[in-house]
Amino acid sequence: TLDILSSYPNEFWKYPVVIYYICYRNEENFEVRFALFLNKLLMELMTKYLMIPTINAVKPDILKLNSAIVASDVPTFEFKNIDLAQLEPYIQNPNRNAVRMLLKTLAYEQQDELLPAKWEIEHIFPRKWQTNYFPDESDATVKEKIEHIGNKLPFEKKLNIVAGNGYFGKKKKEYAASKIAITKAMGTSDVADWNMDSIMKRDIRVSDEIIKTLNRWNNEYSNIPVEENEAEAPSEEDLARIEEFKKKGWI
Repeated sequence: TLDILSSYPNEFWKYPVVIYYICYRNEENFEVRFALFLNKLLMELMTKYLMIPTINAVKPDILKLNSAIVASDVPTFEFKNIDLAQLEPYIQNPNRNAVRMLLKTLAYEQQDELLPAKWEIEHIFPRKWQTNYFPDESDATVKEKIEHIGNKLPFEKKLNIVAGNGYFGKKKKEYAASKIAITKAMGTSDVADWNMDSIMKRDIRVSDEIIKTLNRWNNEYSNIPVEENEAEAPSEEDLARIEEFKKKGWI
């Protein structure tokens, strides 16, 4: 989750992460609650950026969260509520700065190992194509579809250079050699061709998977039991002072 957050377009995410770590790192259940907190934070930041891709959109919410963290290890997120079902078009045709977050989210649903330090955004159907490949589609339509999330994979830099702009049949061998699970799966699939219909179908699968993941993170955080701190019983001296205050009319 921290690796996905590192692809967020600004560094606002670092403040609540550091504050949470400093406040609760020595607690017995720290690792479990920290992981759930990070997923919730990522869910909130990603959804807001997908719909409003500006760097300052979440600043006020982050400042509120920073204060809430100090008060509780299950802080309240006062971010604007967004119906996750509305995210589908924003996931399928995302702002370019959100693509790496989305691809990492997909990748880590399939593997625990961190992605390679150097990887690139691979266009399954290449940006360059023979002009007669889509006789019924305008260049503008093809260019727009090529940038959809359904046409993209995380891919090791070295392999990406080897694959170049070859078509899908040639690329599958390179994908199969990838150490990234979702990319390797594409290379070993039984898909024989890749076209505009393929992109549209994968758009739907990817957006469904992302929304399902975000919902799971949100529900897991919502179901964390909040441990109420029991007040320490007052001592005899405290009780005597309380009685004295009552006599003086202060209570």
